[in-house]
Amino acid sequence: MKKLLSIQELKNSPWPRRIAQALGANLLSAFAHGDCLMEGFSPFVAPWNTSFILKEVSPEIQATLQSLAKEAAKENIHFKYYFTLKEILELSANFPLEFLHIANRNEVLCGQTPLAGYKPNPNALALQCKRELQGIKLHWRETQLTAKNEKAVAAATDQLKQALLPVLYGIFHLQTGNYPENKQQVAEAYMQKTFLENIEEGLDNLLQKISL
Repeated sequence: MKKLLSIQELKNSPWPRRIAQALGANLLSAFAHGDCLMEGFSPFVAPWNTSFILKEVSPEIQATLQSLAKEAAKENIHFKYYFTLKEILELSANFPLEFLHIANRNEVLCGQTPLAGYKPNPNALALQCKRELQGIKLHWRETQLTAKNEKAVAAATDQLKQALLPVLYGIFHLQTGNYPENKQQVAEAYMQKTFLENIEEGLDNLLQKISL
């Protein structure tokens, strides 16, 4: 099948109508989000991530989503998450970073705007960002021990930057109260040349910026 090449093509496709009809009154929101709305996304190498907010989850609803997901995958649409409002409230206590991204980087396919007005708990967000940074730091140390050549180190550095980017968005929000406009704004704030010259020291500096 023909790939959907832009978010507008996805919104104008039959999929919003099909989703709305299949889930009916149980659907609160269906939306694209995540990497597919970031700069540099290519539908030729990655899918359109789509998630749902539902009034309730039942075996029937799960079966409906599973059936739709198989067909959607043929058009490079990936069904990622489905939540109820109660689950969002519970999960956001431990994973505020993910919900911060959803609230600020989404395109509605049908239903309501997801997490309109959402503001993460600053302490919970700081704790998650700190935990993520510590994990990235440990993984980087492992890389330094096991990398066999400069090419392997360069590849690991690229992977680190990809893993670090969503955390930096969270740190930016903690420091400014705003969600970054784009990757460049985050890179200019936190990933200057000095960071890449000494990544472990740069990670330590980022950890110091997070106050609990």
